[in-house]
Amino acid sequence: MNLIKSILLLTILFFSNHINCQKKSQQNLSETIEDKEKHEVKKVYKEEWPSIARHSTPEWFRDAKFGIYTHFGPAVLATQHQTTEWWGWAMYNKKQKYWTNAVRPDSPDTSREFKLHQELFGDQNVYGYKDLIMDFQPDKFDAEEWANLFFKAGAKFSGPMGCHHDNFMLWDSEVTRWNMKRTAGIDVVGELEKAIRAKNMKYLITFHHAFSWWFFTESHKYDGANPEYQDLYCKPHTFSDDPDSFGEYPDAEYEDLWFKKLEEAAIKYKPDLFWFDMGLELLSDDIRKKAYAMILNNGEQNQQEIGISYKTKFDICIPPSAGILDFEKGRSQSAREDAWLTDTPLSGWFYNGRKSRSSEAIIEILIDIVSKNGCLLLDVSPKPDGTIPNDQKETLLGIGEWLKVNGEAIYNTRPWVIAEEGPTKLEKDGHFNENWEAIYTERDIRYTQSKDHNTLYVIVMDKPTTNTVVAKKLGKGFEYLSREIESVSLIGSHENIVWKQNETNMTFSFPKNINGKHAFCYKLKLKKVSNN
Repeated sequence: MNLIKSILLLTILFFSNHINCQKKSQQNLSETIEDKEKHEVKKVYKEEWPSIARHSTPEWFRDAKFGIYTHFGPAVLATQHQTTEWWGWAMYNKKQKYWTNAVRPDSPDTSREFKLHQELFGDQNVYGYKDLIMDFQPDKFDAEEWANLFFKAGAKFSGPMGCHHDNFMLWDSEVTRWNMKRTAGIDVVGELEKAIRAKNMKYLITFHHAFSWWFFTESHKYDGANPEYQDLYCKPHTFSDDPDSFGEYPDAEYEDLWFKKLEEAAIKYKPDLFWFDMGLELLSDDIRKKAYAMILNNGEQNQQEIGISYKTKFDICIPPSAGILDFEKGRSQSAREDAWLTDTPLSGWFYNGRKSRSSEAIIEILIDIVSKNGCLLLDVSPKPDGTIPNDQKETLLGIGEWLKVNGEAIYNTRPWVIAEEGPTKLEKDGHFNENWEAIYTERDIRYTQSKDHNTLYVIVMDKPTTNTVVAKKLGKGFEYLSREIESVSLIGSHENIVWKQNETNMTFSFPKNINGKHAFCYKLKLKKVSNN
């Protein structure tokens, strides 16, 4: 009898344990699936252009209008001596060359940059760019101070250069040993990400490393010949000196590493705006599709509205609907249907001691860009120790003062039926067409409107010298302004504005005693259109 009881008890225990094991196994399987789903990026976008082309520019970018980024890295140790910002390129080139590798016709036998490197740092066989990296120790870098300054300047999106053409990452990277966390103990990208988001600005990272394949080709005649440093200088390869060729083009190994660096930054720091420098169009079509799909799918996973900016030097390499076209030191002559971007520096791209442009110049450029459906990305260039020069600070704070008063004519606006009037025109469309300093007159006017189309902003680009402002294009005969006006005011002034519209123009009174130094914004509230 005891034997039977024992057998029954053992049977019950066996089935009980079996059931518990099954439950536990099912629970573990469920947790594994749930955990996998959490980390698995949903493939909303395929690695195909028709799929990627479904993406559109986020609304926040169209509203933001003004952003700030920085050029900061080892090159600043040389550029502070008033030399080229392409230091890693120029320090190895005995002949001065264009970025296409074609020799400049006026190049001396030995370039100033090649000799300057030897004077400042030593022979290129001994002291190369790898050594410049190790000497870059910006002990006064303060992410919160930078973010606070950019916020006061009125920027709505901001962030650092993640990596220049020099293959050096300014973040804590596991993909490459050439990163700032390892060499200087600082994660510039990570620290700024926290500081900038704390100010409720959108976060951007700029990526310039598509061109790294070509940047150090001459280094292979010097310290770059050592295979130990191939992960910085890339493997030796040819580079045509024909101005219309970039052969030898990147191999699969290089493109894979380029992608991994980009992916690492995307996952770790989740930027809202990815900005690509030139060189992207020189990579293979497959790697571009893979990169764009990765960026957009990560954005979907993080519930972010992602913007992707690209620069074109030769050909459009992505569907225009999927990206934001960028003009380097230039802008569009007229309003464009799609939102676009200008990137331009306050002084040098990297710090080079050049005096900062004035607040007035940047404000004029910003207004002109916004009237044509664009946004401005302004480059700030910190010193080697990580501090921002006082003259650049002064300009930034001046921009912020103007935007604090007149920002409603800039932020969250849209282009009007016409963008401009006046005598001052850009000479061409595209890259490198901008003015360095203020050029616009009181006869130059730019137009923007509120998103609901019920407010028109008339921005006079320079301080009027008389008590009357004339806007010719607002005359009845032009038929641009087809709605009745409810009220007219001058932003920043409490004085009553006297205005009059006739067939040939519209005139506004301009107060004698008004604060402000630069552009002035009239605000025209329009009567709402009746639905009857």
